[in-house]
Amino acid sequence: MRSALLPALRSQPHTIVTACVAGSLAEADDLRAAEGISRSYATIDQMLADGEGIDVAVVATPDHVHAADVARFLAAGIPVYCEKPLANDAPSAHRLVSLGERTNVAATVGFSFRFNPAVQALRRDLVGGRLGEVWLIELAEHNPQFHPDGGKPMNWKGDPAQAGGGALFEYGSHVIDMAAWLVGPIKRVSSSLKRVLPGARLDDIATLQMEFESGASGMLVSSWVLSGGFPGISLRVHGSKGLGEVWVDDRIGGGQRYRLSPAMGEIGEDRPVGAMQELRSDAARRHIGDFLAVIRGETPEHGDTLPTLRQAAHVQDVLEAALAATVSWQNVSTSK
Repeated sequence: MRSALLPALRSQPHTIVTACVAGSLAEADDLRAAEGISRSYATIDQMLADGEGIDVAVVATPDHVHAADVARFLAAGIPVYCEKPLANDAPSAHRLVSLGERTNVAATVGFSFRFNPAVQALRRDLVGGRLGEVWLIELAEHNPQFHPDGGKPMNWKGDPAQAGGGALFEYGSHVIDMAAWLVGPIKRVSSSLKRVLPGARLDDIATLQMEFESGASGMLVSSWVLSGGFPGISLRVHGSKGLGEVWVDDRIGGGQRYRLSPAMGEIGEDRPVGAMQELRSDAARRHIGDFLAVIRGETPEHGDTLPTLRQAAHVQDVLEAALAATVSWQNVSTSK
């Protein structure tokens, strides 16, 4: 929140962060004092009952309360940005889709890496036909935030009471969303979820295979222990006319790279992409800017990039299917 969403919000013109809610009033008071926010509350209901005007809400709470918090704001007629995932289960996500449609209140979900300039350039080339028919997409998000040799201690993200899945939900949701946004709806998935940290109760490494309605195939790896930077995303889209590759990682110059290669022959060249600003908050800044434009009735800068509740519910469907579809291992017979 403090490294990405707050700077992204404060970078918007005519936007002021006026109130905050946390798990307790003491936590909310600490956040208010540290960040110079005007008001703090123990609950959303208290904030809404106070009567002070709120034009937009941001939900950046632990996953298990996302659905209830979003529902409160939608019912109150307040546009809401919710961090990913939208919920911890698919039925809750689809109930929010229905509520959003009934209330006609603007809402979006924090799949902000869609807005990265390199990802935007890849999608333009896909839509423009430069890669041809998509045959295969490879996706990964590696960010070793919980690595035992220097990462931070595990928090609520590793608690099954608060998170529906581990690295699969925390990072896999981002790249599942990218896969569906770039290639189309996902219809089938198989998965393998691995625990490597001592005492782990949720997955530290998740691998998925996907089949898309378009006929394309996909492979995905997400992890919070494997080597990577922020956000540690890599994409490879193999099409009938070429290969598009994207890296979004703060360890490389400018934090991003996009290469387009022909289907046959030599390795292609890096294509120019728009500049990023603050690496931690740049994508969120673009996302929130487009969301505010929609709320104001203006045309968003990035076209149809803005993630919707329905798209987020599709991601939740895939996550739930992946949890249920953990592969059954078969021994390999060998002959000598």
